[in-house]
Amino acid sequence: MTASRDEDMIRQFAAVIDEFEEDGDFILDVDIHTYREITSEDDTLLPEEVNLAALYTLMDGTNYPFFKTQQTAPSTMCFSIRDSDGQQLVNRSMFHFFERLMARIAQGQVNHLKDHCNTIIFCQDDPGLGFVKNMIETGKVTDLTFEQVIEKTDGIYPDDVIPAFHFCDDWRRIKVEDWYPLWESKPKLAHIDVVRYPPELDSEQAEKVNKFMQNGGGFALGALPNVDDGFSQSVVDTLQANLKAIFQAFVKSGVDLELVGRNSMVSTQCGLSGASPELTREIHDFSSDFPEIFNEQIESFYK
Repeated sequence: MTASRDEDMIRQFAAVIDEFEEDGDFILDVDIHTYREITSEDDTLLPEEVNLAALYTLMDGTNYPFFKTQQTAPSTMCFSIRDSDGQQLVNRSMFHFFERLMARIAQGQVNHLKDHCNTIIFCQDDPGLGFVKNMIETGKVTDLTFEQVIEKTDGIYPDDVIPAFHFCDDWRRIKVEDWYPLWESKPKLAHIDVVRYPPELDSEQAEKVNKFMQNGGGFALGALPNVDDGFSQSVVDTLQANLKAIFQAFVKSGVDLELVGRNSMVSTQCGLSGASPELTREIHDFSSDFPEIFNEQIESFYK
């Protein structure tokens, strides 16, 4: 994990676009030629090594049985970048622009990785999704629907990857009328923060979650804090206590714990960019013990 400014989740991908610049904010004014070039071409794109250093460094001849990579989803790209007049680029035409950009980068990443990685977990990070949803619902965006956002984002995943999705905020509230897009779209590995937002669900959402897992979806359970202040005990003790509380909440909500046990893995709440190097190393050092701790906590509910 690096702390390189050039690997910021917006900058590292937007740098592919010639017109992208920074002046305190991320600024982009796309001319018609660039728009057509990005949206009409099908050849793959890959950020330069300065913007994707870790991914280049790790492809050193090592063969990885499993490898997880990630990139920013198009709605967060739209929400985070402004034009020179200060307007966010959340509209139908610019969403299409970023959807095509990120689809081409996604395939570029897979082409870069596939000769060294047997199985690729491909995650789209979308911290801006809730804000874009709110902009659509409040009428600030009138030419783009939330259904289109979800459908087009799901269409970015290349073939032959395990699709994953990370929404940083309150995943329990991503709902449109009676539709839960996290559970009723393309089955994927849903990375959710279950420390800040424990799985305390009503019966309707619990039923959707069960169906999601039955259809092949799974969880990367953000059961470990991602900052040093989140730990008053050791990493192992914290994980044990948090998993116990998380599984209790799942059971109380009516979520099938057998499916959770079969379709889940342990993760941190979010990335570790806010953690000290010492905490990052400690989590890494104990990570090989996480499956055993996870299984022990699951099995305790069946005794």
